[in-house]
Amino acid sequence: MWAEGFRSFTTVVSDASDATDKAAAWRAETGARTISLVTTAAGAFVDDLVRRYMEGRDERQILRLRDATETLHRLDVTGLDDPEHPLLGRYELLTEEHLIPLLPDDLRVEDVEGFFKDPRSSWRPFAAGMPWPREPDALNILKRALRKLDREAGESNPLFYVSAESGAGATTFIRNLAWETASEGYPTLLAAAAPFTPSSVEVTSYMSRCMETATKTGIGADTRLYQAPWLIVFDRTALNGHEDDLIHFSRELEKSGRRACIVFVTDSVLPIAIYEGSRFKRLAVLTHQVSKPDAVELGRHLNRYLLKHGTVRSEAEWNNFLQRSIVGPGNGYAAFWIALSFWLRRLFDMEETIQSWLYYQFHEKVTDPVLRHAIIDIAAMSTVHRPLPEVLLPASHDWPTADKLCDIQSGLGALGIVRGIDSTQRYWALIHDLLGRFLLTALFYDRPALEAAGFGEATNPEHLRLLVLKRIARLPGLAHRGLREVAEAFATSIFKIDPSHGHALFAPYWREALVALDEMPRAFRTTSRAFLHHAAISRRRIAKDKSAFDISDDERAELLSRAISDIETALSITGDADGESDMNLLNSLAHAYHDLAEVEVQRRAKQERIQDLQTKARDATRRAYRLSPDNSFVVETYARDLLTGARSDPTATAGNAIEVLGLVYAAMQRGAAEARRFALGRLAEAALDVLLEVAGEFDERSNPQTESDAIIVALKSLAEGVRRFEGMELNDYPATNRIRAAEHLANPILRSNAQAVRLQYLLCCMDRPQDFAQQLEFLESLKGSSSTFTPQMDLELAVLLHQRDRHHEAARKFHELRQRWQREEHFVEVPERLKWLRVRDRDDRRQVRARISQTGDGRHRARVSEMQGVEVTFRPQEFGREKLRPGMVINGYISFGHNGPFLRPLTAN
Repeated sequence: MWAEGFRSFTTVVSDASDATDKAAAWRAETGARTISLVTTAAGAFVDDLVRRYMEGRDERQILRLRDATETLHRLDVTGLDDPEHPLLGRYELLTEEHLIPLLPDDLRVEDVEGFFKDPRSSWRPFAAGMPWPREPDALNILKRALRKLDREAGESNPLFYVSAESGAGATTFIRNLAWETASEGYPTLLAAAAPFTPSSVEVTSYMSRCMETATKTGIGADTRLYQAPWLIVFDRTALNGHEDDLIHFSRELEKSGRRACIVFVTDSVLPIAIYEGSRFKRLAVLTHQVSKPDAVELGRHLNRYLLKHGTVRSEAEWNNFLQRSIVGPGNGYAAFWIALSFWLRRLFDMEETIQSWLYYQFHEKVTDPVLRHAIIDIAAMSTVHRPLPEVLLPASHDWPTADKLCDIQSGLGALGIVRGIDSTQRYWALIHDLLGRFLLTALFYDRPALEAAGFGEATNPEHLRLLVLKRIARLPGLAHRGLREVAEAFATSIFKIDPSHGHALFAPYWREALVALDEMPRAFRTTSRAFLHHAAISRRRIAKDKSAFDISDDERAELLSRAISDIETALSITGDADGESDMNLLNSLAHAYHDLAEVEVQRRAKQERIQDLQTKARDATRRAYRLSPDNSFVVETYARDLLTGARSDPTATAGNAIEVLGLVYAAMQRGAAEARRFALGRLAEAALDVLLEVAGEFDERSNPQTESDAIIVALKSLAEGVRRFEGMELNDYPATNRIRAAEHLANPILRSNAQAVRLQYLLCCMDRPQDFAQQLEFLESLKGSSSTFTPQMDLELAVLLHQRDRHHEAARKFHELRQRWQREEHFVEVPERLKWLRVRDRDDRRQVRARISQTGDGRHRARVSEMQGVEVTFRPQEFGREKLRPGMVINGYISFGHNGPFLRPLTAN
C-alpha cells in the first residue's frame, strides 16, 4: 500500500519480537527513517492514514506537540495567528505536513534540484534525510537543552550560535536541526530570510494562543498547564549583526514565562556581542574544510537520492571532483559546498574557477543595462548579508524590473538569484554572499563593463563594493518608514567603522564611508536614533585609534565634535521600544566628551575648555550610571570618569580609587562581564597606581585620622607584595592581603563610607562566603546610599533575607523586584554561593517540606513550612508525578533566580 510520504510492508509474524526483526530488516533494505508497527484492522488503518495524509493539505495548520509524558499529539492551530500583526509573515512554523517521513525514492526531480539550488525551497528533502549529517553532537546538545527545559524550570532560555563560513551550508544545517526537533514534538519557528528586529510580544502572544488551545482540546490534561518548550531559529541574514538583540528577546520571553531554545547563525569571525554575552553557547562550527574520507561518504549518501533520477555521479567523477576541490594545489576549499551544489546539478564541470564561470553567465545572458544594474546591486547587498528590497530596484522604462528579473531567473541558475517575501515587502538576494563577491570581483577586472556600469573610479574589488553600496544608500526610497531597518543597517553594520568591534570592512575608505552616510536621505538621517548613534560611534572610533587612522589632531577634534552633536540630536528624539536606549546614548556621549577633552589637551586648548568638556562627560556618565548601574560598559565609563577626577584632584584620590575598585571588582565577578574583564582589570590597575602614587611612604601602622588615610592603609594592605596588577581580579590577591584589608576597612572611621562598606562586602563574600549574617548587615547598611546600591545588590539582599529566615520580608522584596524587572532592563544574576537555600551557618542545602496550594493563574505553587509558609512556584513534572493535587506534601530544595525562590526535587543538581 502506497501514499506519498508513507510506505508500509505486510507480513505474517508469530510474535512481537519477530515483527521487530522483520521491520528492522525492511528498514535497512529501503533506507526508511521511521517505522511504526500498527496493530489494528486494515480498514481502520487505511482510514486513519488518509485522514493524516489530508491534514495540512486542506490549508489547515496542524502542529505536532508533545505532552509531559512525551506522547505526541496533533494540535490544530489554524487561524491562531493575528491577522493585523501576523507572526507567520516573519516566521515559518513547522507543521505536521512538513514532518511526514519520506524515503529517498519519494523525492521528485524538482525536490532534489531545488534542494541544491536553495534548501529553503522545500521541507521534503529534509523529511527524506537528504542533508548529510554534520556536527552530529549539535543535535544531541540541542535535544538535551530542550529536555532540560522540559523537565526543569531554568530561568534562562538557552542561546546557541552556529559559527559558519560563508556558503558553508549553515542554512541547510539549521533547517535540519529544526526538522529533527519539530518531529519530536517541540514546536519550531524559523525566522524569515529578510532581516528584522525580533519582537518578543508577537512571539509570546502566538505561543500563548497555541498553549491555550492545547489545554482546551485536552492535550496534556493529566499534567495540566504543561507547556512544551519551543525552538526558535534565526539564519544569518535574519539578524545580520544584531545578535545582542537576542538577549533582550530571550529575557522578554522569560519574563512572560515562555520557555524556548534559540539558535542562530553568525559569521566565522564572531561578533563582539557573543564575546560580551556569557549566555551565548557555541553549538557548531561549519567550514568548507572536508576530509577526503568524509567527502567519499558524502558522495555515497547523495547518490542514494540521485539514483532514481539518473543523475548519479560515478566513483571516477566523484574522485575527480574531490581531487580538484579538496586536494588540488591552489584550489583550496574556500567554496567547496557552493561548488558541490553547482557540480551535482551539472551546471559546472570544474574546468574553470567558479568566479570565471559565474561571470560568464552574467556577461553573456544579461544584456539589459537595467537588469545589470539590478543584479550588481543585489550582489553588493548580498555580500553584507542583506537582501535588496524590491522597491529599491532601478526603474525600467518598458517593463517592471522585478518582472524582468523573474523572466531571466530560471536561466541564471549560476547566479542563485532568489526572490522572497516577508510580512511587509518583497526582496531579492543571491543564495550565497560568496556569489556576490565572485561577481563583483570579476566585474572589477572587466574594465569596459566596469566603466559602462559607472564605477570606473574603483581601485580594487573591495572599493567597488563600497561604491555600489554607496549608490544604494543614496536612494530616496530608503526614507520610507517600511525600510527603516534596511536604512539603519548602513550605519549599524555596512558602513560602520569600528575595528575593535568587528566592523572594519571599509576602514581603508573611511572618508568615503562617512560621506555615504551623510548623503543618505535627510528625512531618515535626522529622525533615527540608531543611525545618529552608530554614525557617531564610527567617528569616535576613527578619532580614538591613532595607530589605524593617521590624521591630525584638528581632524580628530572635528570628528569628535560631530559625534557629540549627533548623539545629542539622537537624545532629543523621542525613543521607542526597539530603538537606541538613553543609557547607550549617554554612555557613548560620555566617551566622546572624554576623548575630545584628551584631544584638546594635545591641541593646547584653554583650561576652561578642557574643564567644560570633562564636566559634560561627568554629567553624561552619571546619568547613564543612574539608568543602569550594573551594565559593565556603563561601569567602565563611570570608573574612567572617577579616575579622571582622582588624577585632577588629590583630595578625591582615595575616595575615587576605592569606589573604582568596588565597582570594577564587583563587575568582574559576574559572568555577564566576561568579555570586559581585561578592560575592567586595567581600570582597577589604574586606580591602584593612582592611589599608590599619592600614598607614597604613608605609614600604615600609624593610626589613620581621616577617611582618606584609612582607605590608603586598607588598599596598601591589599596591594602589599604584589608587583603587577594587570588583569588581576579581587580573588587573585593573596588571601592574607584580603583579610588584612578587610580588617582595616572595618575601622570605625569608615563606618559611614559607602565605598568602603561595599568593598568590605565583596571581601566578605569571597573569604567568608557562608557568613550570610555579616553580608546582610553590609547590604542593609548600604541600602540608603542610592549612588552605591545597585539592582544587583538589591537582588542579593532579597536572597540573603531568605537565607537568614526573614522570609516574609524577602517575599515582599522579590515582589518589588519582579515589578522592577518588568519596567526596566537590568543585568542581574544570582551568585553561585546564593543559588540554594542553605542550612543556617553551613554549606549544606536545606531540605524543605511543601504543601501544594490551590491556584488558578496557570502557575503551580506550594507553601514551604521551613520558609514560614511563604508560597513558591514549582513544576510538577520535575517531581515525577502525573497528578499533584492541592494539599499534597512534597519534599525538595529551594533554588533562587532573579524572580525569586523555586521549589526543586531532591534529585536536582
